Amino acid sequence: MNTEKMQDDINWIKQLAEEGRAQPLSDGIIGVWWAVLTSGMMLLHWATATGKMPFAIQYIGFAWVSYSLIGYVGTMVFVKKIKRKGGGFSLSDRVSSASWSMFGAGISSFFIGVAIAVFYAGAPYWIFNIILPVSFFGYGIANGVTAMLSKNRASGIAAILSFLSVIVLMSLLMTNTIYLVAAIAVLIVIIPPSLLSFSVKK
Repeated sequence: MNTEKMQDDINWIKQLAEEGRAQPLSDGIIGVWWAVLTSGMMLLHWATATGKMPFAIQYIGFAWVSYSLIGYVGTMVFVKKIKRKGGGFSLSDRVSSASWSMFGAGISSFFIGVAIAVFYAGAPYWIFNIILPVSFFGYGIANGVTAMLSKNRASGIAAILSFLSVIVLMSLLMTNTIYLVAAIAVLIVIIPPSLLSFSVKK
């Protein structure tokens, strides 16, 4: 292969990479799915903790397990639909998928650690509240990495809103109101950028 041909191939590969990075994310619908589901779950937790539901807060753990299973199944359905339509293969999508996969693994391990601390190490139940600001901290990192590597403006907006939410939620750490505020914050942080990702182009 001569030098000119090699340079042409390199330029072609570079062009493909740049075009892939500029493509809007195709997983916006997954963000909307998790935002609505998570907001509903947090509202349920808040209503239960404040005595507005006919069952005790001790049983809320079953609802959270159900939430996780429903969320996972829904995600798998949407992923299959995205791939059938030819999405999910651009650089932006791969960066977003990797970032959110690491966030999922991180927050899951944090949740398990908190549960062990509460049920086996005698930590107070309010420790579970810490999961909320930590989750938004994770949202910020996942969205920030996606924004920086894929040049996706919507993810950048979501990262800023996520970090601001951490500050607000930490100030409500010892109150049940934290779940109500988190329910609203999830919608604000995730839904607008997710909808914007359907159409935003560089």
